[in-house]
Amino acid sequence: MTTADQRRSAGEAHTLLKDPAFLAELKAAADAEGKPLEKAEQYARKCLTEIAATPKSSWLAPASRLARFIYTRRYHPELDIDQAELERIREESRDNLMLFMWSHKSHMDSFVFLLSLYDNKFEPLPLVFAGINMNFAGFGALARRVGAIFLRRNFQEDAVYKLVFRHYIDYLIRNRLSLTWSIEGTRSRTGKLSPPKLGILNWVLEAVERQQVKDVKLVPVSIAFDRIAEVDDYVALQRGSPKRRESLLWFIQYIFGAKEPQGKIYIRFAESFGPEDVPAGELEHTPEGPPSKAMRLAFEVCTRIERVTPIKAADVLTMVLLAANGRALRIREIYEQAGQIAELARERNLPLGTGFDLASEEKMAAALLSIRRSKLIQDYSKGSAPVYYIPEGQHLAAAYYRNTITHHFLDAALGEMALALSADDIGFTGEQEISQRVAQLRNFFKFELFFRPQEEMLRQVIAALGRRYPQWDQRSSSVPSQLRAAPPRFGHAILRSLAEAYYVLAITLRDLDAAPIPERKAFTSMLLDRGQEMLLRKQIGAESALSKDIFDSALRLAEHRKLLATGGGDLAERREAFAREALAILAAVNLLQDAYDTAWFPPLGAPAKA
Repeated sequence: MTTADQRRSAGEAHTLLKDPAFLAELKAAADAEGKPLEKAEQYARKCLTEIAATPKSSWLAPASRLARFIYTRRYHPELDIDQAELERIREESRDNLMLFMWSHKSHMDSFVFLLSLYDNKFEPLPLVFAGINMNFAGFGALARRVGAIFLRRNFQEDAVYKLVFRHYIDYLIRNRLSLTWSIEGTRSRTGKLSPPKLGILNWVLEAVERQQVKDVKLVPVSIAFDRIAEVDDYVALQRGSPKRRESLLWFIQYIFGAKEPQGKIYIRFAESFGPEDVPAGELEHTPEGPPSKAMRLAFEVCTRIERVTPIKAADVLTMVLLAANGRALRIREIYEQAGQIAELARERNLPLGTGFDLASEEKMAAALLSIRRSKLIQDYSKGSAPVYYIPEGQHLAAAYYRNTITHHFLDAALGEMALALSADDIGFTGEQEISQRVAQLRNFFKFELFFRPQEEMLRQVIAALGRRYPQWDQRSSSVPSQLRAAPPRFGHAILRSLAEAYYVLAITLRDLDAAPIPERKAFTSMLLDRGQEMLLRKQIGAESALSKDIFDSALRLAEHRKLLATGGGDLAERREAFAREALAILAAVNLLQDAYDTAWFPPLGAPAKA
């Protein structure tokens, strides 16, 4: 089937309403709900009109010009694409049905992703799943003609809508139309990948099986930005503000609200894989049973996206400044710490953004100046030397950029944390002890971070420990001494905000004794308020810990451990145990922070490191 034929067939989906198999199922659904068949047919037609893409090749050129106009108001005109990987994907698409799944950082993601394919003459362009909230006047019609499939957020109770959607997906797969969507389902508000949403993936996999299509490839795609246009909105949402509703006026304000250049957009294609290429043992079983095929594939997509996400200057600099936990740093201190991270990234062959260069204090200063324009970083130059810091109110925004790359250094962070957690263990058992501590951290942050299979992850952690602390398993010197000799770089920098948010939850639950929690939304607001109190009282130290999204993940852990539901005579004791564990993990973070502070901020009169 030619590209023109494929796009034409996508626009002829209305023919499925006349299919005898569909009509038979529609009649059964109407009978089950006690509705006349005629009304069910009218509603089915309405549903399909709402859902179906109506792509027209003639609309691609004007739509591409609009997309380019939108993103170039903020970003560099040339999209930064790995051309070699794109050519590999193009070759695979000749014989395979392609399912592209991308990370979701901005409203621009689908625009720039499709534009990256269109500009490079990739055919046929995939149809893109989009939320019905984007089907507003002035945009929905254009998006539909480019290939947008608009879906309602929740339709589980609507039998006719589900029936129409299932047959529509079957129709697309039968006609071998490539598809694309965000694996996260919604934009990440924190910078790190959100847990994958399985809805669309489940529907598509079931259609692939029903239509007996064997040659299918899942293509993970990372879409990354030097700086994010919507980061202020994300900060407001993390603080509990309501989400702004999309509309034509909102869209116009979004387009013309650009105030300053925000760097480049990077599009990276990870290695594709087939639905049968992920072993069943890659993910651990849950209390509900083994992970589903969709879950295994979704997590593989996410981990492959993480592997190819490029490291950029703003990401490294915010990680360094957040590691200082509120202190200001001199340019030399930033240069040394960022240089160590950059050197480690090159040693491990981690992906770097095009033009990434922090190889001199001059280049470091230029990168700081670029970020300073966005008010993410401020400087103070009236003292003995200029210093740089993250101002109050900007820590969540800074954490967003740091979080985009923390997965690259998670093994080192876990190694430092495991070492700190075992600091007081008299009968230290070396690798066995570290393995137990890593497993503890993995279980504690299981709803927050993506972890590789346990054995693979442990090997990575041990290797990272060996690089930084060659004598870690001999205990010829105490853990604090080892940490002071080689100041930690990642444990406190990456995990402090998480550890403190979970600690706020644990203390709040403990104080409830065995009483039930309020309604979930009200309880999250309570956690934000309690966290602000603890921040003001210096019981926690990271402004970035006060995040609705982190509290939501922490509540998932508490729910998993049955700490929210009432009942059970030992609920108060289990909440107390959870609080002790959270405190122990936070104490390990603070031990790392103390070692870092001792190295970089020695007492007055003592020789400074830098």
